[in-house]
Amino acid sequence: MTMYTLHMTRADFACWRDHARRLLAARVPPGDVLWQGEDSAGDLFVSSDTDLPPPSETPLALKLSRQDLRRLECASHYWPTPHQECRWALLYRVVWRLALGEGEALLAGDTDGAVIEQRVKAVNHEVHHIHAFLRFHQQPIKADDQHAPEFIAWFEPRHDVLEAAARHFIDRMGQHRWLIMTPGGAIICDGRQWHIERPEADIFNVQDYQALVEMKDDAEDLWLAYYASTFNPARLNEKTMVRSMPSRFWRHMPERVLMTGLISHARHGAQQLGQDSRLATRRGRTITLPGKS
Repeated sequence: MTMYTLHMTRADFACWRDHARRLLAARVPPGDVLWQGEDSAGDLFVSSDTDLPPPSETPLALKLSRQDLRRLECASHYWPTPHQECRWALLYRVVWRLALGEGEALLAGDTDGAVIEQRVKAVNHEVHHIHAFLRFHQQPIKADDQHAPEFIAWFEPRHDVLEAAARHFIDRMGQHRWLIMTPGGAIICDGRQWHIERPEADIFNVQDYQALVEMKDDAEDLWLAYYASTFNPARLNEKTMVRSMPSRFWRHMPERVLMTGLISHARHGAQQLGQDSRLATRRGRTITLPGKS
């Protein structure tokens, strides 16, 4: 039996797809492929220790629907822990089974299908996290540096969600220049075009940008005042809040300085109010509903 070894350095679903086609055409079973070099930062096929064999006389071919391709690509952005199976090995085993006619390989009731479903949900959940908990910091721009980002942010996702999250911020930031940094890369937008840079491109210094996002900007006080005034103590559920807003995000969110005080205030009677006490204690006028006296 010949083992085919593939080395990777970062995530690239399109490249994996090309190699999967070659493996299927040569009828190389999943057990004969060794995927090496994967880490939490992602993978890219660089070389193979052993050249892949030529196509078989009876090659396997597979046509997938757009929906199934999207699911597989989404699952490919999942960063497995050291105790979990390599993402590319899982994906290849699934397409191998599908090519052999095992349509259940992508169903949630199947062993492999259940893992794919779990990883898709985890990636989509992390996309929601970056949308909800990323905070931009406005940067002072020098007159002679009109290409520097006006807003920067630091985020630490558990999966590779940069490309999936980019459109959300492009739609909301207008023509501003902005930069989102993560340990696995950065989204850079000049107000018109955007692209993703990976750490190996060596165009940015992670430590420098982490220091920048720790700096307080002029809009922070306004944001804190808004956050405090819209906090509803009557709806506070601490367990739900921690589950929906994991503590790993708090240290990069300016409102973290308010949370302890707001929670304490709610615990000591403010939950009887449906809004900030400065508003709730103001006198108002009674409005009589139709049919009521």
